[in-house]
Amino acid sequence: MSTARWQLLGKGARRHGIGTAAVRKRVGVALLFIVPMSSVAGPAGMADGRSIVLHGNGTGASACARCHGANGAGNAAAGFPRLAGIDAAYLTKQLDDFASGQRENPVMQAIARALTPDQRRATAAYFAARALPSGPRRSESKLLAQGRKLATLGDWSRNIPACVQCHGPGARGVPPHFPALAGQHAAYVEAQIQAWKKGSRRNDPDGLMRGIAARLSAGQVRAVAAYLEDPDIRVVHHHPDGALPAWQAAPADGTRFRPPADAQIPDNAFGRMVRRGESLFVDTQQLRGKYVGNGLSCVNCHLDRGRRAGAAPMWAAYVHYPAFRRKTGTVSTLAERIQGCFRYSENGTAPAADGGVIKALETYFFWMAKGAPVGAQLQGRGYPKLTKPVRSPDVTRGAKVFEVHCAICHGASGQGYRFDGKYIFPPLWGSESYNWGAGMHRIDTAAAFIKANMPLSEPERLTLQQAWDVAAFVNSHERPQDPRFKGSVQATRKAYHRHDCLYGRRVRGRVLGTPP
Repeated sequence: MSTARWQLLGKGARRHGIGTAAVRKRVGVALLFIVPMSSVAGPAGMADGRSIVLHGNGTGASACARCHGANGAGNAAAGFPRLAGIDAAYLTKQLDDFASGQRENPVMQAIARALTPDQRRATAAYFAARALPSGPRRSESKLLAQGRKLATLGDWSRNIPACVQCHGPGARGVPPHFPALAGQHAAYVEAQIQAWKKGSRRNDPDGLMRGIAARLSAGQVRAVAAYLEDPDIRVVHHHPDGALPAWQAAPADGTRFRPPADAQIPDNAFGRMVRRGESLFVDTQQLRGKYVGNGLSCVNCHLDRGRRAGAAPMWAAYVHYPAFRRKTGTVSTLAERIQGCFRYSENGTAPAADGGVIKALETYFFWMAKGAPVGAQLQGRGYPKLTKPVRSPDVTRGAKVFEVHCAICHGASGQGYRFDGKYIFPPLWGSESYNWGAGMHRIDTAAAFIKANMPLSEPERLTLQQAWDVAAFVNSHERPQDPRFKGSVQATRKAYHRHDCLYGRRVRGRVLGTPP
């Protein structure tokens, strides 16, 4: 290999934290058994992904297999990423970004620019079709335990969501924006997080990874990279050590409240009921078709398994019931409140108040609230109340906010994104979303949730005006009918919607709530 080629490869490797000397040592021997870079490739202009990967394109792009392997396994020692099984649309975008200069790397920029758009797509499709790696299970260590917690649960005290929340169960990827992470080489993952942290990589949508990377400590980066190297990571719904930061809950009198550690859940019938309730809360789609009629789960509106302050945490709600509710005009029990969530937010059917589903959820909430003062105004309860914006909420302005900050996860049409038949990012309108009776259809409620919690990992990023505007835009779309509807939209509005909402209002030439 020529000195110039080694220097170019060295520059690219240093982007990943690996020096040129290390590349010679770690990769040089392997390259001796690969066809020389000057060898002839396939005919110019072809769009045969396999041929490009193995031989190059004959017009300046060298064989991808030299660094990434014929099957896209990559090279852990050299820091070259695994490409096998990563979504084709994501890989194509990376090649396009290298070609345009939006993503920097001297080796990859030169190769991407030598490929035609069709050849980039063909190459991406080839790697996407390769099988994901497999490997032996690793013994748990302190480092891997820390990485497992970050990857599967996140660190909400620092606004760091779980990796699997965007990259899907098992970190297998959610196309087109969130690549598979399971089985990716630790050196590469660590290098990319550091690049986002330093700002040298900037092609993440809406700055999501830059925001998260900025809050990760060096130790957390190493831990999560080490954990994600396992191709068979498992998703858990409970904290291994149970620790929750004290800031999440503070009564009005200033004393601190901390939900009990998960490790304290007893290994008996009661503990099993707590974990059953947590499982139903996190994956309410288990009840789809019986009690759930849309694509939502409780955790979509109550983040971090119902623990996050400012996202209507369940530990704060539990100690406030029974309570008088204006929505019903009666005193509601906690069971009745949960039933309402199934009826409106889940657009489904209420489970029996004395049945197993309600019992499991109440047990989970009770466990989280254990030790909290009954009836106290716990800090972080509900969603933070917002003041009115200077200008009235505007659907047109909100559409622009949605396009920039929300569509990346929820889709341009608010449809959300599925993985293995279940929603990873929830639908915000349409038949799979909450109905016109749910609390989230109120503009003030949606704005409060959005301001305090969205975009994911970037709370308070939107201005007050933007939060109100995008809440109005989201709730200006049709969704399932209010279950209390008796045949007249205006009568239903008069009876149940005398608040800040668009039900029964004319938007884009249609009275919202009008049956099809």
